[in-house]
Amino acid sequence: MSEYYSATLANGLRLLVTQLPHLHSVEVVCYVGVGVRNEPAALAGVSHFLEHMVFRGNEKYPSGPLIEQAFERLGGSINAATDAESTSFDVNVHPDSVAEALPLLAALLMQPLFNSMETERAIILEEALADFNEHGEDICLDNRIAQMMWGKHSLGLPVIGYPETIRQLSLDDIRNWYQQYFVPNNVVISIAGPVDIATIHTAVEQAFSQWLPQELPAVQLFGLAQAETGPHCCWVRDSGSQLSMQLSWRTEGSLAPTSLGTRVLRRILGDGGASRLMQRLREDAGLTYSVDASLEEYAECGCLSIDLSTDPEKLIPAVKILIEEAQRACDLVSEQELQRVVQMGLYRLHFSRDNVEELAVRYGWGAMSGDMHTLLDDTLSWQQVTPQVVQDAARVSLRPERCYFACIGPWRDADRQVVETMLSDYAANVAL
Repeated sequence: MSEYYSATLANGLRLLVTQLPHLHSVEVVCYVGVGVRNEPAALAGVSHFLEHMVFRGNEKYPSGPLIEQAFERLGGSINAATDAESTSFDVNVHPDSVAEALPLLAALLMQPLFNSMETERAIILEEALADFNEHGEDICLDNRIAQMMWGKHSLGLPVIGYPETIRQLSLDDIRNWYQQYFVPNNVVISIAGPVDIATIHTAVEQAFSQWLPQELPAVQLFGLAQAETGPHCCWVRDSGSQLSMQLSWRTEGSLAPTSLGTRVLRRILGDGGASRLMQRLREDAGLTYSVDASLEEYAECGCLSIDLSTDPEKLIPAVKILIEEAQRACDLVSEQELQRVVQMGLYRLHFSRDNVEELAVRYGWGAMSGDMHTLLDDTLSWQQVTPQVVQDAARVSLRPERCYFACIGPWRDADRQVVETMLSDYAANVAL
């Protein structure tokens, strides 16, 4: 039996339904396939701006508060987010209210009025300016790494945009972007909870069948224009008592043979208190309160990142450990360590069966991205992973020429020189 039901409406909108009769809430997640990687530099932030603008009223509910109140009357709330490849809208409602929530979602997506643009612009600017210090310098580690890693490709743009592009975006820009991308053949709706499939299918058709499809613009894939020559470094001075740093590597992406090993590697390095980096940096050396490894994958590329904050006095020993652990991951993953991480991963898969949001996102994003991983798929993959799979992924991804380092805070010139020498030595040792 399939884990989910799927169907495609006549206008191209895709529907996925996961029946969870033992639960007591329903999650409706709608993905629109547009994000920062669709944007030219001159329109940086337009997808995020549009996400905000659809909450500024529609033909049925002409203001943001009226939209919010309509969803609240159904026992839920609506939220939205924009990332590199999608704009998502998620609604959590009572099971008895799903059929009523879908027309509200349809009005939000299909009938925006684009009211009060200048008010929304001011709000978004406040959000964007949080990434800059008093000197106008970008102090967001993710932004700095992305700019180095992806160069002039749109993946290097900040999702929220730049203050200057936010100020310049016009109402015509927003409307044109909406008309290009907010079309049913670019939408996935994923619903999880105690629902009846036939009832949901009928309700979705009634709410969205009048939406007309159209041809979508092509997406710019990432490709290396020249050989990689890292490690690359970025240093930004900023006031404060601590340094924030990120060490990242460009990876092969979700469709590469190394994807599974890279996902497991991320958990070995920095997922939980027993991870390698938490043990060495926090428990053994007392260099940080917390360290986290994250992985963002697209079809043809990705980024594995390690983030931490520490006292300026501890910068050099912290970077030393990061480099050592990157090298060790290429050579040593024990069966015992792997089994601990695998068991944790399998437990989390099992726990997700009680989480309507996780399952709606899993299947909805799988359909949108074309990279579907069911619970069974991931369970079988995790059960079959070996130390060699992880080490092979590390040897491909954790290469110094793919390495990017950013440090923001009150760093010292002498320490910068030492760190850059350490990173150069890391490259030389791997090359040998």
